[in-house]
Amino acid sequence: MNERDLKYFCSLVETGNYTATATQFQVTQPAISAALRRLESEYHAILLTQANHRAQLVTTAAGRTLYIKASQLLKAFSQMALEVQHANERQVRLGFSNVAGGIWLPRVIKKFISVHLLDQVTTTIADSEKLLVDLRNGKLDAAVFSTLLPEHSTDLRVSILEEHQLQVLVNVNSPLSQLETIRATDLQGVPIIARPKHALPRLALEQYCQRGRIRPKIIYEAATNALVEGLVAQNIGVGMVIAGSIVLSDQVVGIPLAPKEQLHCYMQLAVRKSFLPNTNQQQCIDVLRQIRQTSV
Repeated sequence: MNERDLKYFCSLVETGNYTATATQFQVTQPAISAALRRLESEYHAILLTQANHRAQLVTTAAGRTLYIKASQLLKAFSQMALEVQHANERQVRLGFSNVAGGIWLPRVIKKFISVHLLDQVTTTIADSEKLLVDLRNGKLDAAVFSTLLPEHSTDLRVSILEEHQLQVLVNVNSPLSQLETIRATDLQGVPIIARPKHALPRLALEQYCQRGRIRPKIIYEAATNALVEGLVAQNIGVGMVIAGSIVLSDQVVGIPLAPKEQLHCYMQLAVRKSFLPNTNQQQCIDVLRQIRQTSV
């Protein structure tokens, strides 16, 4: 068995076709057939069958098992190659979610400057889901991301850095600005400026309204928290954001959610359990763990 044979075999399973696989790897069809024979000989099992030379290939039970295991192995080979190549580099690749980037990145940059590490850091901003995919694929060394619940993972080492409450932004001239806390029912029929779907504040808003059994009256989707705040300042509606994620103008107040209805956002640091950081990488990861907001 070798890596090339496994790649050919996985492609055969996925395409069901010798010609497509040969074209993909720019080799002859006999080379693909020879790889399949080697694997079947090694494992003493028929892996693929074909009614005739024009028919689609059919994967046997043994073939399906090998395909699953081979796919996992090829992914591990690819990740290993990336990590070996990256091990001698000084650059450390860090990812920040849109929420974590807004709250954390200024502090992170300041800290990295103070310990003379900033020139060794490359940062990426993306949504939390993409960051974790890139982290698992070896494209990032560590990721600071944000979710409404603590993340639990079998392949990532995750630690909670901070916990933030959600709050409602209200114009100072709105009757809601007189409230000490806001309940979901207080938002019934109130125009809401929401973040786009899948953004964490939008997920929080939907969860909050669902718990309160109300339908949010969303009148506009704002691309950023800053735009939400700007529209609230114009008294166009209210918005939900993570406390501490933006600077409020004198026309806007942030009101916490009622104690029994509070939602929280968890800022978390994730590193692959299989990752073996070099000295530079470990130093930068340690800096991330040490940074804390003095007040939330």
